[in-house]
Amino acid sequence: MRTGESLSERLASTATVAIDLHPVDAQHLSAALQTIKADAVLLAAWSLDGLTRALPDCDLAKLAPELPLLLVLDEPPDEASVLDDRLPTGCVWLRRDFGRGELLAALRQAQINLAFAANPDGVLLLEADQRVALANPAAGRLLGKTQADLHGHQLNLNGDRQGLQEWTAPDGRTLEWKIRPLPQAGGAAVVSLHDATERRAAARALEFRAEHDTLTGLPNAVRLHQELDSALARADRDGGRVAVLYLDLDGFKQINDTFGHDVGDAVLVAVAQRLTAVRRSGELLARVGGDELVMLAESFPPGFESRIAERVLGALDAPLQAAGRTLQLGLSIGVAVYPDHASDAEGLLRVADEAMYAAKRSGRGAYRVASTHADAVSQRRQELTAGLKQGLLRGEFELLYQPLLDLQRARFVGAEALLRWHRPGVGVLHPAQFLDVAETSGLILEIGDWVLDRLCAQLAQWRWVLGEDFFVCANLSAAQLRRADFAGRFRRVLHSHGLTSAAVRLEVSESIMAQELGRALGDVTAATDMYLAVDDVSQGMLSLRNISSLPIRSLKLDHSLVAGLPHDTLSTQLVEALIAIGRTFGLSVVAEGVENAEQLQFLRQRGCDYCQGFLLSAPVAAADLPALVSTPELLRGLLPALS
Repeated sequence: MRTGESLSERLASTATVAIDLHPVDAQHLSAALQTIKADAVLLAAWSLDGLTRALPDCDLAKLAPELPLLLVLDEPPDEASVLDDRLPTGCVWLRRDFGRGELLAALRQAQINLAFAANPDGVLLLEADQRVALANPAAGRLLGKTQADLHGHQLNLNGDRQGLQEWTAPDGRTLEWKIRPLPQAGGAAVVSLHDATERRAAARALEFRAEHDTLTGLPNAVRLHQELDSALARADRDGGRVAVLYLDLDGFKQINDTFGHDVGDAVLVAVAQRLTAVRRSGELLARVGGDELVMLAESFPPGFESRIAERVLGALDAPLQAAGRTLQLGLSIGVAVYPDHASDAEGLLRVADEAMYAAKRSGRGAYRVASTHADAVSQRRQELTAGLKQGLLRGEFELLYQPLLDLQRARFVGAEALLRWHRPGVGVLHPAQFLDVAETSGLILEIGDWVLDRLCAQLAQWRWVLGEDFFVCANLSAAQLRRADFAGRFRRVLHSHGLTSAAVRLEVSESIMAQELGRALGDVTAATDMYLAVDDVSQGMLSLRNISSLPIRSLKLDHSLVAGLPHDTLSTQLVEALIAIGRTFGLSVVAEGVENAEQLQFLRQRGCDYCQGFLLSAPVAAADLPALVSTPELLRGLLPALS
């Protein structure tokens, strides 16, 4: 029958031709169906057996699987033909003397049967005893059975008949099924089956991504907090202990800046694999951001947390292979234990984080176990914050000055300003004892403003005695550097005391310099033409590319490098290399922590520009500095080392 208007419309209308027949002989039936666009297929025969004999090589189910199949028979199909599935799913039979209404009804039924057969989800009709009375092809595929095998098969479905159930097939697929009873049909029911394997896999992937780091595959901060809460609950119940190890990679920033983020990502993956390899059963390793990881351990004897930290540190003893490069990294680890150091998860993580930074300050490649309880730490920080505020109001801060010696000219040319806090009832505190609190509380900005104003006023006085080229060095915090109006503030302070930017050399630690990488540095130096120095150079966090591109004029060697001179081979090589780098890029080099004549002589012979340290003088009060730097006897005592 030809296509055009829908067959249903043509059959329902008396004004149009209902049927346009295309008689085709049996031999050319399959080929004709490939070329003729048809609405339905009508096959006429005396009986089903006669049709089968006429089309011996034709599978009726595959003849036109997407079209309604109507069988016009003089003799109706017998019971055996129906039960043996000799009638294809989706076909309908008609008597030869059918009318238009019968044809329309048969077509509708064939379309319904076709939709039933084409449904990608399985549909089964169950008898009251849960035996399969009818099933579409999809049900057979999902259950791994033919439709003939399914007929009469008992499914034995259990569970809540109102909700969606899951069943894992023998081949591992996840099938969802729902059963809908038909109360008016004597206990029969309809079952729908759906292959939910891909959807469940996608859901599991989303669940995994929600709780895991996409780069390393490690649990993320969300999962860590869940597991930590559970671990603390178990510890409360069983009287156990929980350890948090806060891990931070040493030198990772330098790798990112030198080789790019692709190599950095490869390093993080390699580190995760290395640390996972040393993780014991019951321990959790999570990535909480950047190059920071946290290990969670529980149920261990007192004091065993140190052994866990040593095991983790040892994981990075050997160089890493990442992105075709061999790289050496270390770890700084802070350790906190519940209930010794904190009473909740937040406090435990905070104390471990603080212990990690203490490990970094001590030289890196080490671990530190927290020494105080989180509550005590929090109280101490609150007390320090209040004390700092009062100290600013009461004038409890003082600047001491340590002179700098020009090694080539053998004379003092400047001094470093060092902050001290005379805290009532406590004594003199060094910045290391309160600087982290000043930074987190925001008071570092007020303290920094006081320091710059005070040293500029002092330097303006000294220049009448010590000369116009005498300069002072001062440390600059990250908060000051990021301050939007810092450049303007610094310029105004200099001008108010009649000074130029060359008179005050601002020192930024190597770690802060590596973090900023010129974002704020360029703006500040361009606006003020300030003299910017890299302080505490020892870890190699700045690459040669960074040194050449950043607006810096000086490198200050950390005392940990100078301490090994001149006998420690590694210290000697590093200092010589840094002096050579300074010379290459036109940067002056300053050495701090000089304590003996051998160090002084070594530095001068290698071309170091300036030095400071207890060999020359301890930090002194402002009133004592002019006399100190003008004392010829001091320099005469150092002349053998300067020759």
